Amino acid sequence: MRKRSQPADHHPRSVYTILTGQYDNLGDSILRRAMVSQLARLGDWHVFIGRAPEDYVAALDLNDRTRVYRSRFRWLIAATRGMARRSSAVFVANPGEISSSWHEFLIGLTAVWLLAIGRFRANPGIRVGIGARDRQRPLSLGHELACRLARINIWRDQQSRDLFGRGHVAPDWAFALPASNAGEPRSFVALCYRADKPLPSPTALGAVQAWAADRGYQLVVVSQVRRDVEANRRLASSLGALHVGGTDRPLEQLEQDVRAMYARSVIVLGNRVHGLILGMVEGAAPGALLGHADMKTGRTLRAAGFDLAAIPGEADERELAIYLDHVLESRRELAPKMRAARDELTRIASQLSLHHSASPVD
Repeated sequence: MRKRSQPADHHPRSVYTILTGQYDNLGDSILRRAMVSQLARLGDWHVFIGRAPEDYVAALDLNDRTRVYRSRFRWLIAATRGMARRSSAVFVANPGEISSSWHEFLIGLTAVWLLAIGRFRANPGIRVGIGARDRQRPLSLGHELACRLARINIWRDQQSRDLFGRGHVAPDWAFALPASNAGEPRSFVALCYRADKPLPSPTALGAVQAWAADRGYQLVVVSQVRRDVEANRRLASSLGALHVGGTDRPLEQLEQDVRAMYARSVIVLGNRVHGLILGMVEGAAPGALLGHADMKTGRTLRAAGFDLAAIPGEADERELAIYLDHVLESRRELAPKMRAARDELTRIASQLSLHHSASPVD
């Protein structure tokens, strides 16, 4: 039986995408790996990775059929030719966060160039799994035009969709990741914080420590971004907690270490959004004890069906005990909600692959 997406007189499209990101950030590799895995059936992939280190490229887990480009010029020439060949290509935007900066403006213009060519040559553009930090002209104009030219716009949160005024909302690609199925007893409460944001107060962190001890759990501080390691080691030391992560591990090894710890945790608490998501993938309930305004975690998880309420970093011991009891109780609902988020991403990927994966043979 032949696949509907590739009948006898059709061949796979060429798929052009950029997968650059923050190369020390486990979240950046896992969400891009999840996207490529889910959309693999779109066709033969042509991926620009620039100066990405080998451990980042390895963490993307690209298949042998993927053509990898280090040269931006060569990739752009290949993508331009491909998108100009009638009904033979797809442009897939780099997922993750966009912002109003010169760097993002130029990325947006690159997308506009390819999307405009594709519009005239029956080659669609797809933007899925993107979140917007802001929309400030003139630097947002590149992504605004790309949004207008793309055939499909699916954002990772409602606020991003509202900023740009078109498209739909779906869970972040990282929700499509399979669990590692470690199956070990859960005896930890994991903390995952950014080094570039204020921590909750020492009183609040001490209250978390007391809550965990009262219920027989240990604290562990997890660093899944290398630039967070030094600050998180200090945090772990101040709390008498374990620390997982380091600057000397390849991303694949770091992911294994981090996943193994999340699989032994009942809660993951912090402000690293992909720390929360990866913890959820491994069965830990998410919580947000924040020393700053919540700009990302709540809205990203809400798009996946999780109504995550943050608690301020000045909360007292009683408030935190009530909050953490509620987070722990929410683990009962975690598995079905995670299945629903994965199913939604699988459905989107299947629809995109069905409608855009094949092109007529000349």
